[in-house]
Amino acid sequence: SFKEANALLKWKASLQNPNNSILTSWTLPPNNATNSSTHSRTSASPCTWFGVSCIDGTVNRLNLTNSSVKGTIYDFSFSSLPNLEYIDLSMNELFGTIPPQFSSLSKLRYLDLSINQFSGIIPPEVGLLTNLETLHIVQNQLNGSIPQEIGNLKSLSELALYTNNLS
Repeated sequence: SFKEANALLKWKASLQNPNNSILTSWTLPPNNATNSSTHSRTSASPCTWFGVSCIDGTVNRLNLTNSSVKGTIYDFSFSSLPNLEYIDLSMNELFGTIPPQFSSLSKLRYLDLSINQFSGIIPPEVGLLTNLETLHIVQNQLNGSIPQEIGNLKSLSELALYTNNLS
């Protein structure tokens, strides 16, 4: 959707390297590209963008593993992408803390933030991701303890948190 496209573009613009060649497909057509507003809406779809997959025209997967993405995920509008089931942002140069807003992704089944430079704690809100099956946050700079809320994740079958500074 247009809302999803704008959310992804806002995050791209916040990156330290928004002109990353891997993300060149992340653009919207100019407003005057067509006279048909219906065509304009469909061509504004992020479903053809690199690393983005959709079901029924809505974004459900984001796979940017090893894509030289550099920055934070503070400006990632989780609430604008409510149908995300799969996020792989591993092997990039992402830093800062992991925002608790991840918890708004109620359909999320797979989350991999491994091999980045995330710091701070694992937000306890991760326990609200009740459909989560896989959580990988390996090789970052996380500290604090593993939140007990992870115990609420009844569907979780894979948990990998090694090579951090967790207590």
